[in-house]
Amino acid sequence: MPAPLPPPLEQRVIGQLFDVLDFCRTRLTRLEGPINALPCKTALLGAIRTREVQASSKIENTFASVREIMLADLSETRARDESLEVLRNRKAVEYGLKSRLPLSGRLLRAMHRVLIVDPSKTPGAFRTGRVCIGDDRLGFDKARFVPPPASHIEGCMSDWERFVNPRAEGSTARKRLPYFAELAIAHYQFETIHPFADGNGRLGRALITLGPVKDGELEQPVRNLSERVHEHRQEYDDRLLRVSTHGDWEGWIRFFCTALAEQAAADDRRANRLGSLYKNFQALLTKSRHSVLLLSLLDFIFERQGVTISLWSVRQGVSYTAAQRHVQTLEKLGILEVLGDSRYDRVFYSPAVLRAIRGQGED
Repeated sequence: MPAPLPPPLEQRVIGQLFDVLDFCRTRLTRLEGPINALPCKTALLGAIRTREVQASSKIENTFASVREIMLADLSETRARDESLEVLRNRKAVEYGLKSRLPLSGRLLRAMHRVLIVDPSKTPGAFRTGRVCIGDDRLGFDKARFVPPPASHIEGCMSDWERFVNPRAEGSTARKRLPYFAELAIAHYQFETIHPFADGNGRLGRALITLGPVKDGELEQPVRNLSERVHEHRQEYDDRLLRVSTHGDWEGWIRFFCTALAEQAAADDRRANRLGSLYKNFQALLTKSRHSVLLLSLLDFIFERQGVTISLWSVRQGVSYTAAQRHVQTLEKLGILEVLGDSRYDRVFYSPAVLRAIRGQGED
């Protein structure tokens, strides 16, 4: 059972964490720069989000390339089950960002319904059975960690909700901790409660992206963790467990904020690659004196990485012939290529955009 929030952190501990908390905020604020500099912010945010959910799903042993995620988004019938699962992860994050709900159990249940489609895993409802973390074959007796019984979830989540919404009705006044320390604490508590039968890890990491925007700490949803968790999975698990076994909040918060700062630096490089590529393509279209609709198509390509003619026709409310002309213009300019050899409703994508998202040597 997780201890009630907030934890009894001494001012001395917060003082010792000042360097990493400040470093984390500085890195994340800097990352917003290249995104705010573009006329279409969703172009960069959509691309970065795709990479984040790809890494988040990889932690759960669900693997899909950026190109496969793009194909699943455009044509579900042509996609592998794994690609569709990663796509649902992205859609759950996007649902959360668009929702007017604050961080809450209600928002989490709604996002869970987007993320999980298997009826046996009770989409949108807290679990009613036991779960354990570790090797399922070893059973509960030898599990690395066993979250609270199902009968305690409602109470634990109510406590969690009062912590993440200290101004909400029913919350008691308390002294606030530095924001990113509170986010680290909230993430630990959620993963410890493990309120759903499946999807807890992905939702817990999604909350890290949503929280700073919902709370007005950051303007853009640039707070990502998954790539660093995937690279340091053992330490991530060990740090979480050590909070439960030793109350080592300082070690966990330091690890959490350092990982976020390092991820922000990687995303900053990714944002600059994508931003430079976007400006080059934009200049090419402007120089050729093409229509504003082509600039809109360019935005869509960066946000979703690909397009079909029928999709663009519906999205823009233009005839199929006009949409075909738009797509073929970008193809002639070398921005788009055809994916595969299908003769019907072909998928067009930008290899350059996919390379900018992945980075050198990444899948």
